[in-house]
Amino acid sequence: MKNLLILVAGIFLLQTASAQEEAIYRQYFLNPMLVNPATVGADREHHDLSMNLRTAFSSFPDSPKSYTLSYNGPIGKQVGVGAMIFSENIADITRFRAQAAYSMGVAVNDLKLRAGLSLEYERMSLSNSVIDSDLYDPGDRTVLDNIEGRRFFDTSLGLYGEYKDIYFGYAAPNLIRTVTDEIEGLDDGGNFKFFILHAGGRFAINDNKVKLEPSIILRNIRTVDTHVDLSVLASFLNEQFITGALFRAGAGNSVGFLLGTKYNTLKFIYSYDILIDDFQRYNGGSHEITVGFEFGRKDGSFDRSRKYRDK
Repeated sequence: MKNLLILVAGIFLLQTASAQEEAIYRQYFLNPMLVNPATVGADREHHDLSMNLRTAFSSFPDSPKSYTLSYNGPIGKQVGVGAMIFSENIADITRFRAQAAYSMGVAVNDLKLRAGLSLEYERMSLSNSVIDSDLYDPGDRTVLDNIEGRRFFDTSLGLYGEYKDIYFGYAAPNLIRTVTDEIEGLDDGGNFKFFILHAGGRFAINDNKVKLEPSIILRNIRTVDTHVDLSVLASFLNEQFITGALFRAGAGNSVGFLLGTKYNTLKFIYSYDILIDDFQRYNGGSHEITVGFEFGRKDGSFDRSRKYRDK
């Protein structure tokens, strides 16, 4: 019975996992590149290298485990670049993604606006151990094709803005995959049917001794129910102590907390969340860890406009 349950869950996840990385991570506000390509290079003073690990539904057999390594930083006056590698294991399913992102921005007084584009390659496959299952039908073409791996290319667009202490963004994910689905008759609603909206603020209190960052994100993406994430992040003593609360409504209602610290250029964040439904009885909740490394931008960055002024 256990093997049957795992196999059925694996087949379901193989069909629905194609866009869930946009919904998986609860700590998106620490690395917004996970949800919006326009945010790469938004911090004009630093480069960021982040590593993220999430274990969902811990203690449940073959539960999802996700790993991400990403970089983003500024180039020149308003350009930003980023790269991300994503790997996920769900039962006998392995998924790999590689993404590159580019953004450009303009600034008008206190208003800063950016537009970004990401291109990605994705591969999903089943492990050979599926063939050894008693439930496998020899010669099943669907299983054999997925063992060899299914490959996809995709692109996403994003807009991002900052006005004083407020930030906001919009992303249109899975544009190529949506077009493919429409051609195959699997979807309707247009290329921009799916979207991610996020907003928040960064507020300093008591001469910067306390910082608060509330944020909200609304996701309507492929194969995942529309849902809203609310979070409040608070840091004290120059981010030596970081804490926060998390809440999700829709696509699995859940609540959680967050703890972390920052030492010089290194930031460590841990969060734990549980579902508010009956499935929580069968798992130990979800754990997520982000380790971020921030390093300064080199002085004397090349100013392309100066090249022509000096001629």
